[in-house]
Amino acid sequence: MEAKVIIATVAKTTRENNKIWMVAIEGEEQPKAYCKSAYKAMRFCFLLKKQSENTNISEDSLKLLSAEIKEAKAKKAEEANQEGQERLAEVTQEFIEEHSVDAVLAQQPEAEPEKPKKQRKSRRQNVEPQVIALV
Repeated sequence: MEAKVIIATVAKTTRENNKIWMVAIEGEEQPKAYCKSAYKAMRFCFLLKKQSENTNISEDSLKLLSAEIKEAKAKKAEEANQEGQERLAEVTQEFIEEHSVDAVLAQQPEAEPEKPKKQRKSRRQNVEPQVIALV
């Protein structure tokens, strides 16, 4: 009996240079499954392996999927880094404009609201008159 192998290959590439992955069991008439990302294709390979007995995932497919996932993560990290650099440049420019010497000198000092002065309470109101008797 021949061992069944799960394979994952690139089926086609879309206009946006995204790859569509085909996952199938070699040697079976089972219909193929298509995945939009390498990560989903790898997950589907392991799901097929778990569901069907006596099947293994092709080493070449695993290497190809792993490399593609690694490349996608690096690309995503680069895009996030680029967005962060752009945002940092915007915030820096805003800070420089807001805290420039001309902007600080052009601002009028803010008038602090005057607090009402506290009035002292006289002690005489609280003291009762005492009667002193002389004998």
